[in-house]
Amino acid sequence: MTVKPKDVITKFSFAKGEGISDYWRTNKSPIETKELANLLRSTRRITTYIGSNVGNVIWNGMRSISVETDIALDPQLVLGRYPIPSDKTDIAIGTVIIKALNQAEWSQRAIDQTFALYAKSQADVNYKLKMFLEMAEQIYIDTISNRSVLGLYTEKHRISSFHETKRYFVQPPSLGELLNIWWIMGADRSGSKYQMEFTREIHSVRGYDLEQYYKGPLMLLNSIVRELIEECPKIRSVVDRCTYRVGLYSRVWRELKDITKFWTGDRFDPLMSQKPTENNDILEGSSELQKTIQSKLAEEVESNLSEEVFDLTEDISRILGEDSDVVPIKVTDNVIPLIEPLDRELTYKLYIALRSHAKKRNIFTRGLKSGKLDSRRLYRAPINGNIFCYKKQELQMNSEVVLLVDATGSLGGPKWKLVQRIYRALFEAVNSFNSNTRIFSYSEVKGECTLTELTPSYGMFYTVIPRGKTASAEAIIATALMLKKHSKRPFIIHLTDGASNWGSEVKQAIDYCKQKKISLKTLGFGCSSSNITALKEEYDNQVVFVDGIKELPKEFAKLLVTTNYL
Repeated sequence: MTVKPKDVITKFSFAKGEGISDYWRTNKSPIETKELANLLRSTRRITTYIGSNVGNVIWNGMRSISVETDIALDPQLVLGRYPIPSDKTDIAIGTVIIKALNQAEWSQRAIDQTFALYAKSQADVNYKLKMFLEMAEQIYIDTISNRSVLGLYTEKHRISSFHETKRYFVQPPSLGELLNIWWIMGADRSGSKYQMEFTREIHSVRGYDLEQYYKGPLMLLNSIVRELIEECPKIRSVVDRCTYRVGLYSRVWRELKDITKFWTGDRFDPLMSQKPTENNDILEGSSELQKTIQSKLAEEVESNLSEEVFDLTEDISRILGEDSDVVPIKVTDNVIPLIEPLDRELTYKLYIALRSHAKKRNIFTRGLKSGKLDSRRLYRAPINGNIFCYKKQELQMNSEVVLLVDATGSLGGPKWKLVQRIYRALFEAVNSFNSNTRIFSYSEVKGECTLTELTPSYGMFYTVIPRGKTASAEAIIATALMLKKHSKRPFIIHLTDGASNWGSEVKQAIDYCKQKKISLKTLGFGCSSSNITALKEEYDNQVVFVDGIKELPKEFAKLLVTTNYL
């Protein structure tokens, strides 16, 4: 029996390490710059799934790419202890999610349109109107996040902000206190708290009967929460959703402005003499005075971020020439689990189509007690008698196949579900002949072509969100560059629904593949007549077209006709 020494460290425990992010955030570091870069990288991955119009996440004080769209995160939320405690991490992620959803849902448009309708010459009335509109949009954004796991993080942000803000509530009744209570009730993850009547159990202040002040106004405010939760998300157009919210806010404000006419807004109300101070750096509205990272620290964080970015733009530019119109292309690992079940019937049919292009290989199991006599083991007859063998034939592909999947905006919606079924079935069929099979997808994110590896690990398949324009030439060359140096007879199967509409000409990518002796075949799925014509011009006879999954095995076999063995 072995005894484990008492001084052996089996795990590290961090204070306050019970947050939601502890379930997935493993890239932690005790070094300040690396930890800030790690958290920033994690938040950027989250925002890529919120919307295509979401800006880049930076620490406040770092170099900004676009001041209008970049999401500047206050470093004061996390500075001080490293690795960053998970409770602080959750709040920071919740803050980023809210700002990203504000951009995705065009919150500022809804605020500006409503403000333009009801703005007055009195500064205090306009200040209260702005407070109301910002909180209404905050509640709407929180209810949107509650539809997914993102709501767990916005809830952490909401609770933390409320506990911080309530320390500075002015003497009741005040609009600031009313709106914060509305936030707690209307944005609750249960989706039903807004239906309750306000009581002291929800919020109370010693010495004040808040129910007489806030019970009626909260019923008015909560009257639009159901529509924000249920009706507004059903509207497909983001512009129409903004217009719908403007109507809801208008309905409430007409009554609310009369109820709160003689109330104080908050401690920064124009009628109050108090001015913002340096201690109010994480409070609401105009009092938010964010502090920036020191310039040297910001540079170190940016250098840590760039270390793990695999940028192939310069490599492809050298291949195609300086005069070519190469779009920026980077390799990322931002994936989500694929939950679509395997189409076993399609997999089997594709397996049959591939079988005739695979080579037979004899596999011998030697040193057996019985079976066929093995002439190589006869010398063992007087020793142990293990002189028999078993011969088995297996089909194998020498070519290392790579599936390159078009994941651009034209493949969004129901078509993407079919594409996921196809590339998973293709992978399973090809992988049964060669275990080195890989999957890549390409799309556009924030003006860059991103190549993402979807090769399954530990039985888990992955996918991405289709978006953006199609840069097929850069994606094909990048995939060729990602092949292993000693790949045997590499073979790229390109799955797309249309011709390239961005970047370099596909002919240049085809010529590069021929130069490197890489076989390239293209499978067009669900293509329009114009795209069929364009793809035939680009890929010549190296492309076949499929309208539905039933036709795929037959057309895929045609694509392989010119290939003797894989």
